[in-house]
Amino acid sequence: MLCGFLLFPCQNWDMNPYLLPVLEHGPATLLRMLNQIEPHRLDEALSPDRFTPREAVAHLADWEPILLGRIRTAVENPGTSITAYDEGKRAAEMGYKTKNPSAEAALFIEERKRTADYLKGLKTEDWSKTVVHPERGILNVYDLANMLIGHDMYHLEHLSQYLGDKTAGTW
Repeated sequence: MLCGFLLFPCQNWDMNPYLLPVLEHGPATLLRMLNQIEPHRLDEALSPDRFTPREAVAHLADWEPILLGRIRTAVENPGTSITAYDEGKRAAEMGYKTKNPSAEAALFIEERKRTADYLKGLKTEDWSKTVVHPERGILNVYDLANMLIGHDMYHLEHLSQYLGDKTAGTW
């Protein structure tokens, strides 16, 4: 059985049927947006507490395996406490300012495919398995997968601010 217009089998009717397709669309949307940002703006911060486009893309590529690791931990070792990270400190440690945005976007696409493939293989009962985040409390796999969408949208909205009239100028 297929979930509406979606091209993957429903394994859990309680799950949002848009979840897995949307997870797969995030990186492609990011790449299209990145390709529209003027190169001279890649290192421009719109505010002191936000990443530049270069840093945002590096952040997404860097965090995807961390987020998949949290999901794997919930499935394989339910109830385990996970580590919270300081995103700014990690950005400095991982050298986000020096990363190639195109290479990082390609890495994000590759890493997200791994995440989506892993999620597609889960059993119904796996989605309710949990981890304990020191700041957010108990999170199940479904929560963690949905957090990926929120994380994508936060950064996509941020990157959209660098596009100006380009998004509507072709209408």
